[in-house]
Amino acid sequence: MYTLNISGHHVQSGEEVQEVVKEKMDHLSRINNQITSIKVILNTEKHDIHELIVEASVHIPGHDLFATVKTDKQLKPALDLLVGKLEKQLIKYKAKHVGRQHHI
Repeated sequence: MYTLNISGHHVQSGEEVQEVVKEKMDHLSRINNQITSIKVILNTEKHDIHELIVEASVHIPGHDLFATVKTDKQLKPALDLLVGKLEKQLIKYKAKHVGRQHHI
């Protein structure tokens, strides 16, 4: 089981948004059950266009994974892209560490 921390900068992270984020992040825990914490930050930038920036850091004992996605104001597609990036990193990490034993 992992802890999930969702924060928003210039974004309302209401109950519906939190539920969508949790659902997407649960997919990652099915890939690797060693995840201890996930931190998701939702942010908007208001320069020429309104961009949604979604960042996530995933902690596995001995390793941290990080991904970020910039997109227009659509949360679900941004989360899908973010989960895709993290999924690739988790699979790569898992392949690298399968069968590796720690010597004491």
